[in-house]
Amino acid sequence: MTMPPNDPAPESEQPKGPWLYSGAKQPTPAYVPPPATPATPTTPANAPPPPPPTAQVPATPPTSVPPPPPPARKPPPEKKQDPSLAGIVDTIEAIIIALILALTFRAFIVEAFVIPTGSMAPTLLGAHFKVICPVCGYEFDRNADLNYQYDPATNQIVKAPPRSELASNTDIPADDKGLPICPNCLSVIPYDAMPQYLGTHAVTQDANRGKMPGLVPFALANNGDRILVLKYLYSLLPPKRWDVIVFKEPLKAEDNYIKRLIGLPGETVEIVHGDVYIGPPGAPNDPAARQIARKPPSVQNAVWQLVYDNDFYPSDEGKPRIDGSVWTNPWHGETPGWDIHSPILTFAPPDGQNGGSLHFVARTPYGLNLLGYNNDIVDVRGAAWSGQTAPIMAVGDLHLETTWTPADDKPTIDLTLGLPANCFKAHWGPDGVTIFRVHPGLNADAVHPVAGPLPVPPPLKNKPVHVVFENVDRSARLFIDGKLVANYELPWSAADALHDGERDLPGSQVIRIEVSGASTLSHLKLLRDLYYTQSVDYPPSPNPRTANAGNPLTLGPDEFFPLGDNSRESSDGRYWSEVYPALDDLGTREGIVPRRYLLGKAFFVYWPAGYPVLNNLSLPGVPTLPIIPNTGDMRLIR
Repeated sequence: MTMPPNDPAPESEQPKGPWLYSGAKQPTPAYVPPPATPATPTTPANAPPPPPPTAQVPATPPTSVPPPPPPARKPPPEKKQDPSLAGIVDTIEAIIIALILALTFRAFIVEAFVIPTGSMAPTLLGAHFKVICPVCGYEFDRNADLNYQYDPATNQIVKAPPRSELASNTDIPADDKGLPICPNCLSVIPYDAMPQYLGTHAVTQDANRGKMPGLVPFALANNGDRILVLKYLYSLLPPKRWDVIVFKEPLKAEDNYIKRLIGLPGETVEIVHGDVYIGPPGAPNDPAARQIARKPPSVQNAVWQLVYDNDFYPSDEGKPRIDGSVWTNPWHGETPGWDIHSPILTFAPPDGQNGGSLHFVARTPYGLNLLGYNNDIVDVRGAAWSGQTAPIMAVGDLHLETTWTPADDKPTIDLTLGLPANCFKAHWGPDGVTIFRVHPGLNADAVHPVAGPLPVPPPLKNKPVHVVFENVDRSARLFIDGKLVANYELPWSAADALHDGERDLPGSQVIRIEVSGASTLSHLKLLRDLYYTQSVDYPPSPNPRTANAGNPLTLGPDEFFPLGDNSRESSDGRYWSEVYPALDDLGTREGIVPRRYLLGKAFFVYWPAGYPVLNNLSLPGVPTLPIIPNTGDMRLIR
């Protein structure tokens, strides 16, 4: 079949090669017969087919192509830090932060202080020597006088500058006030018997102490207690009576003092027969308006001081001592049947006798306001008492304790304590507990009950019981196995105390134990309370001392009155009879501490006197400093 011819398209419209697809549907083209071609050479049958014609792509106008981005820059290699240097930097940063925190803590919260002197002994100790009595075994501390110290450069004992501290633990002479004397058995203790004795040294000059050159004994002097003080506490809470406070001394405002707070703003303070009497703000200046100030139990238990402890019984009873004295037990049986020659006292009544009475003979120096720390027992051994700046008096506020084992079927015990004008008796038996007041100046049997009988279970045969009786601050307290079973407080004013007259003379105490039948008394101990002495001038001063009997001190709105526990050796409000002239314009008066001088409240002994590395040894290159902590003596300050 022959296709009809079509009119060929103009040459300009004819395609020049294969079809190109633009992507849109195209119309079917008309048939065009191929043109005649000339003859070509024959190609072998096995020849490969010719290559297809190359498609012709229309030329496109050139476009601008952005240059390729430059290659990414490699980060510089990390510098590897020396780990040891990094550790040093971290340590320095930690130290700086800790230092900032410590300074902030010290400035606003807690600060540490060192006690240099013994004005608060035995509550807080200044520089001191350790002493153990070789006769009875009682251990006590003795003051180390920092006013005189050894100077190695001149080989002399020299007077130290005011407010000197302990420069060296080995340079304090141990012979201040002579040989140590045991406060328990009164034995004179040789220097070489001191546990930290270092030996003697020949000095070329000792005139500062009024002594000739020669051999001077030395012992290891321990540092004073290191304490923590709560600062700015009194900016939040008012100070309380009996707090142990730290303040700027008001004489020149140069040193920090530590004392016990006695008088508060607006109060009137008077010291009579060792006790403190307080008149409240606004009360008339009348002795009858000033009542005795009683200590809380926590404070009272912290300030008891030794009179005699029978547990430390001397081994030389009845034998002459190096000073010529002969010791006998101060506990004497007033009735037959007592065996008092050992640490345990026993009573076996003879036939026909039921009860037994035991009396403490308060011979000098027992029962006086003396302290082993001061070694002031030498003041009453053959020396006249005149010239004392603090009088030596009998103390009537006493603490008596013992473990009592009765062997009677219906046992009873009576304990009597006090001075003639301030004497109480406690009775315990099958009928309970009764407190009696002993009439002043009369026999101990002339008594009348003031409390009881109280319903307390009776003592039992052969059952040990710990009994404590206290007569303190005109109150009587009885404890049985640690439990308070009776407490009587006598209303008592300064007018009553002044009426007592001269009744607290040495040897005037009444101290007695009475039992109904066979008994054993062990752990028998007698203690005394603080005794705030009257300050005395020799020769007498025309200006009476502060807060003495008959010369009460009335405090202003922001004024406080402090006293030291070691009353005979304390420079406190009683003796501040003048004020530094530069402080006159601030309104500071003698005998008081203004509120702005309060630094804080002492609350903890964090580093008491420690132990040396080597005791009784001094080796080249080996320190003898007491650097081993005495953790058993770390304590709260009451």
